[in-house]
Amino acid sequence: MIFSLLLSASAVIAAAPVAPKKPEPQKPLTPAQKADYAKVVQPIFDAHCVSCHGPKKEKGKLRLDTLEATLKGGKNPTFVMGKADSSMLLSRVFLEHTAGDAMPPKAEKALTEKQKEALYAFVEGQPIPDELAKPAIADTKAALAAAKTAAAEPKAAPKAKK
Repeated sequence: MIFSLLLSASAVIAAAPVAPKKPEPQKPLTPAQKADYAKVVQPIFDAHCVSCHGPKKEKGKLRLDTLEATLKGGKNPTFVMGKADSSMLLSRVFLEHTAGDAMPPKAEKALTEKQKEALYAFVEGQPIPDELAKPAIADTKAALAAAKTAAAEPKAAPKAKK
């Protein structure tokens, strides 16, 4: 009798719909984390992400142009501080650049390893050490300069159709 009750109860539990997991609330950032974000992370986003995830365009309803928008996330949470391994943002950034879901997309310049490591450290909730921050910042400045140069170059005229 008890066995049949347990069996019936487990069948009901197994058949019950599972409610979607609510995202974990973000803990407030420390002043040091805010400083790392402003000095290292936001410039990376500005150079590689904001053209598709900013005020003019919000792919996936995600904006990465401000700290508040980044923490809010889009269709899915961007990340939860301290849980880098479950971050949607990091999973896309660390994909092979030729993969379909990689970010930034193939048409854009990929993040350097130092930029990726800096993002990982930030999302993990760790301070970004100077020996990682400095090359990440230099790589970001180089990406911004290359983008400005490319934007300033005259576009080739479209080929006339025959």
